[in-house]
Amino acid sequence: MNPVEQPLELSLKKEARHRELLDMHSKKDWDCLLDAAALLNDALYTQQVMNRWLAREAADNLAAAWQARKVPQPEHDGSGC
Repeated sequence: MNPVEQPLELSLKKEARHRELLDMHSKKDWDCLLDAAALLNDALYTQQVMNRWLAREAADNLAAAWQARKVPQPEHDGSGC
């Protein structure tokens, strides 16, 4: 299994967004902070939907591969038909 790794680009984006949120809070910019919270909530929901879809796809593909290994394959008689 491949390890979960966070690329440097995403780490930098995460840090930049965190600083933006802290800046909004320190400036008491509640409207922008609320907009950011709504955006992050949407992103969280979308990520959860994608995670569940990916898990279901992986499970379905593994189940199909496992079933294919269990089904006996017909033997070919060499006639090419």
